[in-house]
Amino acid sequence: MKDAILRALDPAEYALTSSSFEDLDHRTVVVTKWDWDYQLAHGFQRRALELVQQTPQLRILLCCSHPEVLTYGRGLQRPRKGESLDLVDFDVKAHAHLPYPFHQIERGGGLTFHHPGQFVFYPVLKLNPSALSLSRMIDEIFDFSIEVLRDWGIEGLHHQHKLLGLWHQDRKVASMGIAIEKLTTFHGMALNLRENSEMIRAISTLNPCGLTAETYTAVENLLQVPPAAHEKFRAEFLQRIKHEWK
Repeated sequence: MKDAILRALDPAEYALTSSSFEDLDHRTVVVTKWDWDYQLAHGFQRRALELVQQTPQLRILLCCSHPEVLTYGRGLQRPRKGESLDLVDFDVKAHAHLPYPFHQIERGGGLTFHHPGQFVFYPVLKLNPSALSLSRMIDEIFDFSIEVLRDWGIEGLHHQHKLLGLWHQDRKVASMGIAIEKLTTFHGMALNLRENSEMIRAISTLNPCGLTAETYTAVENLLQVPPAAHEKFRAEFLQRIKHEWK
């Protein structure tokens, strides 16, 4: 599958090389790029979306990080009937005064932030209600993350919270925002492996995902992260996908 994708596009157009691509199994290609310009990564997601829609058995999984950037989706999570979420929305008209580049995009959710200390995972794949539904995909992305981080020594992570995300007690470790076109997903999870205290201070009044910036924490605040944490997390996370997503 990797070779077919490389024949269908020019990796250099997205600041990639052929070594950025690898086959995970007979239908799944992983694309890895750390500190990837957000606009280039978004453009690649759109191209990957086309390829998956043309070949529904294909899955393209992006593992990356981005320079400091803010993105805004289709709007904040809506409360269920009888529920109050107490979220503070972001005024999109104020984007010209933001301290970082800003992109309004297709995914669900409100304002969020990216920086090089995150592990970002974008699954571009065709949903199948009987095999891999949207809810199962989201749950398993979080579950696989919990399993990897438990192996590293972190207990108490969960995603059974009224607000979508990966949580440790009342602090948010990862955010999730998905877009779907023709039953094909893109966008995904941003997991905070390392803290970016400068960015947190800069966005302290912006309420990412409707929450105070101080709600967010990082893996390195819960334990000493291993060397090459991005690569280590990626390898262990993908092993679980390879085993579970047939």
